Amino acid sequence: MTKVMSAWSSRDYRRVWGASTAGAVGGEIGELALPVLALVTLGASAQELSWMRTATFLPYLLLTLWLGVVVDNRRRRPLMIGAEVGRAALLVAVGALALTGQLSVPILVAATFGVGALAVLHMLADFSFLPYVVSPGQLPDANARITATQSAVGIGGSGLGGALVQAVTAPVAVLVNAFTHLVSALLLRRVRVEEAAVEPAEAGTLAQAKEGLVTMLRHRVVRALAAEATVWNLGNEVFMLALTVAVVGGRSDGPLVLGLVLMAGGVGAFVGASLSARLTARVGYGRSLVGAMLLGNTAPLLGVVLSGSTSLRSLIVLGVAFLASGVGIGVANSQAVTVRQLAVPERLRGRVNSAYRLLSWGALSVGAMLAGVLVTLWGPWATAVVGTALMTLATLPVALSPVRHMRDLDDDPEPAAAPAE
Repeated sequence: MTKVMSAWSSRDYRRVWGASTAGAVGGEIGELALPVLALVTLGASAQELSWMRTATFLPYLLLTLWLGVVVDNRRRRPLMIGAEVGRAALLVAVGALALTGQLSVPILVAATFGVGALAVLHMLADFSFLPYVVSPGQLPDANARITATQSAVGIGGSGLGGALVQAVTAPVAVLVNAFTHLVSALLLRRVRVEEAAVEPAEAGTLAQAKEGLVTMLRHRVVRALAAEATVWNLGNEVFMLALTVAVVGGRSDGPLVLGLVLMAGGVGAFVGASLSARLTARVGYGRSLVGAMLLGNTAPLLGVVLSGSTSLRSLIVLGVAFLASGVGIGVANSQAVTVRQLAVPERLRGRVNSAYRLLSWGALSVGAMLAGVLVTLWGPWATAVVGTALMTLATLPVALSPVRHMRDLDDDPEPAAAPAE
């Protein structure tokens, strides 16, 4: 069994943690500010909102494999800093154009595509960089702390985002989002981890990208986790766009109320992430992961079926469902990230993760397009049922895979999956 050690003793880890926290705060603000900016400030339709959401996640389909090759062939920290500065610049431009009345839906769509592309780069580099900052024994604790902190940020961040949008308007909230990415970049500049120079790869870009994709598909554990994340993200994007349209369009205090509902999910995720290590030690990795996914992936469907409107009672039911779902997701996420980092060789880590993200986060752009069509045809609540039903089905790939038999994070049925020839 792997001995888990505290990562907090590392000063560089604390700086990486701080950068992650700042980015998470900005992400929570932007998650509400940008859709409200489109719906309220620009008067966008549900279909136009789906275009914006699609543009945010389309880079995961178009760029992920290629950026994974970049991450495996470059030092990660400069890539992360550049991505944060770039996101801040784009968000400042969006906020300034909105405040001066010059912003339009096409400009917002283009800007969100740029922000999404930089988010992909940062995410891939961050995933591969953390194992350099801490030892293998510290890695589970490092991931659990980041997951728990991001969940805690979700508790206050969603409410903060809703309050900011309600009090100072969406354009100002977008500018606050930009500031958080600058803070993240400054903290990353202070990290003193020396990454070894990366030897230029002999294979071409296409061959390197293919190697990462094939390695991920051949690895039964990573493949099962990727399938679960893909189906869940597809359903969640359909659900969240429908819920945003229903609540923001159905109540004058919609942004604030939506933020409070999302806060409940953050509370649950914080509790779940805090319990993750103890659950793994008591009942084993596989059983705790599958149980957590059953709870986290099923609760939203029950919440939507039992609510179905924007009344106070329905919103309370949704809040309870988000709370329960957050507990399951908090347990599962901190476990899944660690096993993915340890499951493949370091030289393939960026490319395998990019293949994972291609599938799992690429599904978000598909979900956004599907949600726009379904909300237009069926309305938001029927669309929310479709989305949450998909989230419920997402547990099946993991429940039916070798993951369920894993007692410990070391018990990987395929610890060294062979790369593609």
